[in-house]
Amino acid sequence: MRIVPVCVLFACLAAATPAPAAGTPDLSGLWLRTGDLWFDPVDGASVKPVQRLKAHGPNADDIWAGDFDNPVLKSWARDVVRRNAQSELQLQHVFTADDTCWPSGVPQAVNLIGPVQFLQTRDRVEILYERDHQVRRIQLGQRHSRRLKPSWYGESIGHYEGDTLVVDTVGLKTHRMSVVDPFGTPHTGGLHVTERYRVFATPFGHGMEVTVTVEDPGTFVTPWTGTAEYTQDKATTEMDEIVCAENNRDFSDGSTFGTIPTANRSDF
Repeated sequence: MRIVPVCVLFACLAAATPAPAAGTPDLSGLWLRTGDLWFDPVDGASVKPVQRLKAHGPNADDIWAGDFDNPVLKSWARDVVRRNAQSELQLQHVFTADDTCWPSGVPQAVNLIGPVQFLQTRDRVEILYERDHQVRRIQLGQRHSRRLKPSWYGESIGHYEGDTLVVDTVGLKTHRMSVVDPFGTPHTGGLHVTERYRVFATPFGHGMEVTVTVEDPGTFVTPWTGTAEYTQDKATTEMDEIVCAENNRDFSDGSTFGTIPTANRSDF
């Protein structure tokens, strides 16, 4: 059997991967989420995403309560956000997917802390998140499947519009951790998310603007749009291995896939 040197093998694999088309915006490098870790409203827009309530006291920074009076919420969704907010204000943390080793889904993945990397080829874009090794796969120039099987990240189809990557996602599964923001705002199986990623120059380097439009007639009275930003930090040169479930012994009750098993009596 002929043994192919590793360096030759990787060179062949790289050559077999079609490069992005000429004129494609360059999203390469490592990006860090900056600013608030929720979606900011678009300037001048009358419809806003759920915002964080202002809390007071020594534990204010740890309270992630959403504004349940936002008129964009339908009554059942408002009740969910209200319950979450009341728990947070009582210092009873409401666990979300990224607290508990669950995939964050779309669009909440945009709010994940830690480096993010975009891998671009001619026919797809892959977004790699340092947090828990989460991965999104975006097919370029395709149509959505006729029969979608709901999944953690749904089906994402993308294309470029000038300097912007546009990603259209449907087919997101619903479960007790399926939310659209860090305040536990829920969604239904009808969730449709459109993301627009655009790189821009700053005096300190490159930034990336993300504009997210969320449509879900079962949850919101009207579609809403929010924004977020990434930045490139020259000091961030690689991703660390962040594995949420690697012999983790500090889970709180109710924060995992189910109740933490406990023994009724000692093994000894």
